[in-house]
Amino acid sequence: MLFTLVGLVTVTASGVGGPTGTTAADHALEPRLAMLTGLKCSVCHVNRTGGGARTAFGAAYGQTQLPARTEGYPFRNRALNDWISVGANVRVVGSAAVTDATPQTSIETERANVYLEARLIPDRLAIYADEKLGPGQAGAREVFGLVESLPLNGYAKFGKFLPPFGLRIVDDLAFTRDVTGFNFQTPDQGVEVGVEPGPLSVFVAVSNGSGGAAEGDDQKQVTGSAVWVSRRVRLGASASRNRLGTNTRDVLGAYGGFNIGTFSLTGEVDRVRDRQGVSDRRQVVVYGAGNLLLRRGVNARVTYGYHDRDTDVPEDQRVRIRVGLEVFPIPLLQASAYLTVLDDIPQAPAQQDRVSMELHFFF
Repeated sequence: MLFTLVGLVTVTASGVGGPTGTTAADHALEPRLAMLTGLKCSVCHVNRTGGGARTAFGAAYGQTQLPARTEGYPFRNRALNDWISVGANVRVVGSAAVTDATPQTSIETERANVYLEARLIPDRLAIYADEKLGPGQAGAREVFGLVESLPLNGYAKFGKFLPPFGLRIVDDLAFTRDVTGFNFQTPDQGVEVGVEPGPLSVFVAVSNGSGGAAEGDDQKQVTGSAVWVSRRVRLGASASRNRLGTNTRDVLGAYGGFNIGTFSLTGEVDRVRDRQGVSDRRQVVVYGAGNLLLRRGVNARVTYGYHDRDTDVPEDQRVRIRVGLEVFPIPLLQASAYLTVLDDIPQAPAQQDRVSMELHFFF
């Protein structure tokens, strides 16, 4: 498989879609693929910190290496011409409560996004847009100008983007995404710079800290992440401070993982501290995911989430576990089935253990 990946890099290095030809971000189908292959997050996405539009390599990998079957299906190039490329993600989820609850069943479009990338000067200057079509009101998730080919394989982006923190997993309900506030629903406006010399990647962003809304004060949020990547192991750390008036939120975390053959394990631990006047609340969140590639196109997955709502309050923790199977039957389509179990404190609002099925169309 590794030789195939190297071949794909060679084939797509001159194509539209890679920030620096052979280097660009992980696949939008979770960090597990980066972990399994030993590649950086800047190999499959235009946005080097992950998520969103795929590079030429990412498109080729998704259509030739993920599916159980590729014969008879044409390759779809995301490049419309030599400087404009497009892409899309649509996720539709049907779920049902295991116990009596309302709603008992649900069908919803969990996510629908289209991407546009304009390479104004190859490997040097680009404009990128990630437009959310649903659910809810349409709007720009990310819109930024991108300057590349800076020293140390560096870049700078200016505009609206997702701040670089932790593992950028798809599941926004995971505690490390929901509690920290770093998820696909909370872009911010500012400036981000990064360098990627050799196995190291370092990203730092200065943003308004208002979740994409208009700035309301002169204070800023500073977010940074650094990760070291090898073929079998990756280790990373993230930190963020956001001040809003007299309130301060500090988030500090570590993440990483390893792979052995077709098995990969990823994890993240974060500490969240909120200071509001005399109040000082500390939370701890944990995420772990084990993935086993049973055969080409079929992946078994287990995730574990832990949340301590307040470290000064005993027995207020909750645990979220997901067990499921992901199948890529043909190019550009993923089908998944999950059982999600939430173990919470008795006085919490009634929670639903649910079974769900998801279809993910991606390009």
